[in-house]
Amino acid sequence: MQKIIKIKGMTCGHCERRVQKNLKGICGVTSADVSATDKKAIVELIYEVDSTDFETAVKESGYEVIGIE
Repeated sequence: MQKIIKIKGMTCGHCERRVQKNLKGICGVTSADVSATDKKAIVELIYEVDSTDFETAVKESGYEVIGIE
């Protein structure tokens, strides 16, 4: 299962690593590919995860979720 999280505010590799670390810390997430250039994260899941978990992880990284597909 895969989710695409659109993120506002990322500008560099440091931003990517911070968001990636927090997303990978969510139970059920197996991988997170984060791109500051594309302003999104592609997250692989082993089961459904509540959207608020993604929003919290991104917010704790200092950025804002603007959409989840």
